[in-house]
Amino acid sequence: MPNSPARQPRVASVPAVRSLAVVALVFLFSLPLPAADATSTAAPVQHSFQRRYKATAYITLLSVTVFSRSGVGFGFAGTDEHSRGEQQSFSLRFLSGSTPERAHGLNRFGFIQENVEQSNRATVSADYFGLMTANGEESLSEAKAALDSKSADRTPFVAARALINQEKTSYSVRHLLLPSSYRGSNADQLLQQVQAEFSTPAPGQKEQIESLNGKAAGTFLNSVRQAIEADGDSYQTRIVFNGKTFQFSAAKHADAKTGGDLRKAGLTTSPNGVMQLTGALRNEKTNEVSNFRLWFEQGSANFLPLRFEFKPKSYLKLVFDVEPQKP
Repeated sequence: MPNSPARQPRVASVPAVRSLAVVALVFLFSLPLPAADATSTAAPVQHSFQRRYKATAYITLLSVTVFSRSGVGFGFAGTDEHSRGEQQSFSLRFLSGSTPERAHGLNRFGFIQENVEQSNRATVSADYFGLMTANGEESLSEAKAALDSKSADRTPFVAARALINQEKTSYSVRHLLLPSSYRGSNADQLLQQVQAEFSTPAPGQKEQIESLNGKAAGTFLNSVRQAIEADGDSYQTRIVFNGKTFQFSAAKHADAKTGGDLRKAGLTTSPNGVMQLTGALRNEKTNEVSNFRLWFEQGSANFLPLRFEFKPKSYLKLVFDVEPQKP
C-alpha cells in the first residue's frame, strides 16, 4: 500500500529528549474514539479537544525528593478527529517546554504531531513530524553546569519526519543549530523554518527506509489514545519511531485517591471516575524499557489526561497538571 502524503503539522512543542519515551510524552495524548456511523455515506464528523498544563519539577536523590518547584514549564495537548463510516483520521499533537524565568534560565522545548488514517479501527497509514532541543545532561553535575553556563546564540535541535504504512517506514532525521531566542510559546516561525528544511535533501542526511517485516506497527500518540479508550484493563501493541520498533503496553485501574487530590485542586468534579494508566515502552532490539503514568477521567467527553508524569532523567521527575478552564 502506498504511503499517504504528509500533512502540514499544526504548531506545538516537547521537552528535550533522547529516548522515545520522552519524545512520546510529547505525545502523549489524544482521545478515545466515539462509535462511528456504520454507513459509508454518513456525513463527516469532527471532534476537537484540547488541554493546557503546568509543570512541577522534582529533583530526587536515591529516590528521595530533595527539591521541587512549580511553574517550571507548560504543556498543551490537542486532538482533531474526522470520521466517515469505518474511516477515521486523527491529528494528535503535544507541546511542552520550560519556562526560563522559573527554571533558572534553562530553555528547553519541543514539538511532535501525528496524523493517522484508520479503517475499521486498524491503522492504514500515519506520518509524524517532531522537533526538540538536543540537550544531553545525564547527571546532576551536568545539569548544574548547563544552568550555570551562559546562553549561546544558537542551540542544537533534532528534527524528525516519517511516513508509515502497513509494509514499511521511511524517515529522515536532521541535526540543526537554531537561534536560542525561540521559546516554546512562540515557536511558529521556527517550526515553519524547520519544516522547510525537509523539502530539500541535506548532505549526509538522506531518507532511511526500514521494512516492518510484515508486522503492523503504529505510532505512540495514537497507541496512547487506543489504550485510553480500550474496554479492558490492559492494552498491548507495537509502534515504530525513526526506524526503531517498540513494544507498547499499558494497564489501567481506578485511582480514587489521586482523584480526591485532583478534586481538591479544582481539576475534576468526579474523583471516583479518575483512572491511572501505567505505560511502558520496550525497545525490541535493546530491551531497554521506559515508563510513564497518566490519569484521565473515565466517562468524560474529553479524555485528554488530567495529569501525567515521567522521568526524562534519572534525577528528574516532571509532573504536568491540567490547568482549570476559565469560565
